[in-house]
Amino acid sequence: MRQHVLSRILTLVPFALLAACGSSSDDPPAAPTPPPITGTTYVASIRYTSYGVPHVKAETFKGAGYGYGYAFAKENICLYAEELVTLHGERAKYFGGASGYLGQLGDTFGNIDSDFFYKLQFTPALAAKIKAASSQDAQDLTAGFVAGYNRYLKETPLASLPAACNSAVWVQPMTEDDAYLRFAQAAMAGSSLAFIKQIGSAQPPKTATAALLKRSKPRLLAASDYANSSIAKGLQAIQEHTIGSNGFGLGKDVTQSGKGMVFGNPHFPWWGALRLNQLHLTVTGKGYDVYGATLLGVPLPLIGFNDKVAWTHTFSTDNRFTLRYLALDPSSPTRYIKDGKPVAMTAVPLTISVKGADGALTSLSRTLYTTEFGPMLMDSSFAWGTTSAFAIQDANLANHKLIDQVILNGKSTSVDSLRTAAATHVAMPWVNTMAADKAGDTLYGDFSVAANVQDAQLAGCVPGAAQGAPFQDIMATTGVVVMAGTTSACDWSGAIGAAQRPWVKRSDYILNANDSHWWPSASTFLTGYPKIIATGPNVEGAPQNNRTRTGHAIVRDRLASADGLPGNRFTMANLQQIYLQARFFKAQKWLPEFTAACLASSTATAAAKDACTVLQAWDKTHAPGSAGAILFFELYAALGELNAASWWSVPYNPADPLETPRGAAGIAAAMAKLEALVASSQFDTAAKRRTRPEEVQTLSRPDGSLAVPGGRYTFMNWRGVKNQIYPGIWIYTADSKTNAGAYGNSYIQFVTWDDSGPVAEGILTYSQSSNPDSPHFNDETKLYVKGQWIKLPYTEAQITADPGYKLVEISE
Repeated sequence: MRQHVLSRILTLVPFALLAACGSSSDDPPAAPTPPPITGTTYVASIRYTSYGVPHVKAETFKGAGYGYGYAFAKENICLYAEELVTLHGERAKYFGGASGYLGQLGDTFGNIDSDFFYKLQFTPALAAKIKAASSQDAQDLTAGFVAGYNRYLKETPLASLPAACNSAVWVQPMTEDDAYLRFAQAAMAGSSLAFIKQIGSAQPPKTATAALLKRSKPRLLAASDYANSSIAKGLQAIQEHTIGSNGFGLGKDVTQSGKGMVFGNPHFPWWGALRLNQLHLTVTGKGYDVYGATLLGVPLPLIGFNDKVAWTHTFSTDNRFTLRYLALDPSSPTRYIKDGKPVAMTAVPLTISVKGADGALTSLSRTLYTTEFGPMLMDSSFAWGTTSAFAIQDANLANHKLIDQVILNGKSTSVDSLRTAAATHVAMPWVNTMAADKAGDTLYGDFSVAANVQDAQLAGCVPGAAQGAPFQDIMATTGVVVMAGTTSACDWSGAIGAAQRPWVKRSDYILNANDSHWWPSASTFLTGYPKIIATGPNVEGAPQNNRTRTGHAIVRDRLASADGLPGNRFTMANLQQIYLQARFFKAQKWLPEFTAACLASSTATAAAKDACTVLQAWDKTHAPGSAGAILFFELYAALGELNAASWWSVPYNPADPLETPRGAAGIAAAMAKLEALVASSQFDTAAKRRTRPEEVQTLSRPDGSLAVPGGRYTFMNWRGVKNQIYPGIWIYTADSKTNAGAYGNSYIQFVTWDDSGPVAEGILTYSQSSNPDSPHFNDETKLYVKGQWIKLPYTEAQITADPGYKLVEISE
């Protein structure tokens, strides 16, 4: 098949990638009244516990959604109302055409491009499809969430809303369509939402000159040009595991109690639509009782626990989309050739409202285009020229079962039943699952959504050097898959099914820290799965990242009594201690040889030798008081995270992924990087070279600054925006009111069981409320920065005994 497909591609695709050469109104319209929801009754009890956590109890999913919608709106009304403006494609209307916003993965998007993207993709038709595919329970939960959110708005005048949206006309009631589209938006967070600008601005070339039409020899870009394009960089936060997580499932063979234990540690943005909120939903008439955390606007826990099983998620390596290379009809850049025949793209005329600097509204129109694969997209490298162009095909666009999947997960009674649940819809959009149960068994499974691309198609439909094309090289170096759209032999639809998904059940442990499925425990290697699940740097057998190696080392050292703590099994208390150490495993494996060579050097400057003295004495952690941690953090980044094989004297061996690679090589090149660092204003004095994380990782709050723990590359994880506040004085921080710019630890849970039920502790690092004036904006954060945990009440006795217990009954 491969030879046949490639010959078709060569015949049809020239691979010339050429760059392509706006009713007004004085007053914003009144907020619409949401359509009435008839024939339903909403009844819920909201039992608040300390730190503003709502424990919602209801007989039905309608009531549960209603209670949570109300509690959620109380603490997050401004943030979510703005997200609804985004979903409606109305940012330019309310916030202006010249403005933009920080997206979920760290890119800044202009309001105009964003509005066109959402008008094109997030339509009433999509909402209808999701609702039609949803079970009655999922529909009831959604209807209740909408009703609860809207009840809060009915009770709260616009003038009484928090400062961020006080008296704002863009705060409007939510519709059921809005809720379903928010679910779709969450599902596509790891795919199409990375390309808001590139889809929302994609336009065909206006003219085709005679010279271009006569071009017979393709003009190719190098693979590096594509890899450095805005489209490839749109996924950088995922590829570099900025959006990441750690997850342990510890089983009866390694815990002191003989019961299972789960450590959940998602690393997500501290702002926007990927913020997590704590909640506990109990639906007495449906056998559903789950405590955990969920994304903004998703009305039930995604990560959490019940009385018998606990689970967490990490971002998986699955390719949820493929780009599509289109060979264009020479007579029209809005037709492409497939199987030798021209196919017309679908033109979608769109109009948005744009507020100008004077406040006046004008209309702006743009025609976007879609194909059988999905919408067109473009940037300066993945260009829409006269001979070729690109579209995106996203498997999660057709993922309509997310809420049903999460309901099933929450009803699980063991890791076996959780695996059965995960395999029912295979609808977790972009995550691995790690779990443990009360009986002491653990589960790792990647039941995420992956594009249904077969291995033969990856070999035969991704053009490479033999065709004079760079796309095989791009796939190998970045993992991004660009498939030919020139022949039906390269067609795919849907997602990889449950039978082809990797999983393992064990009684010792499993973990994942954003590497692929390949190595979930020390003696388990999962191989032979569809390559679309893990391409490029993530292929089976590839070197593992620092957090993955750290996780396996944590288990090894605990069982060997080699971590400095008593005993040789896990308890919740010692797992928490180990976590807070913020161990840097790759530093342990590389620095000793490097610092020895540095200190023996006859050419190193005095400043560099002082830096090496600091690094030699450094405890190889990113703990708050660890002198040298910031210096190594910056050196590690300058060395490309030590990912290149040239930095290591003992090369990587897939038979020993924990201890290889190790030992320093490339000493001269590394010394050059260090010399540049110590000459910079950040490290040009001895005192600066001894900077501790607690001195420079900081958040400003009205009652003082908080020193935020964790490092970008460690299990204990945090990343802020690097900012020079005075000449030569650098800090890592985030917006004081929105936390924009901060990534890392978000909802953290430690869960096990005793004879009475779940025993759980954790923290929501940025606290429960996105409203800076709420008492729950900063209360958990103050505990987190001190390395403290809170109890996570689950049973009725635990809830009612909580010192912050408060009961609110609502109905309509």
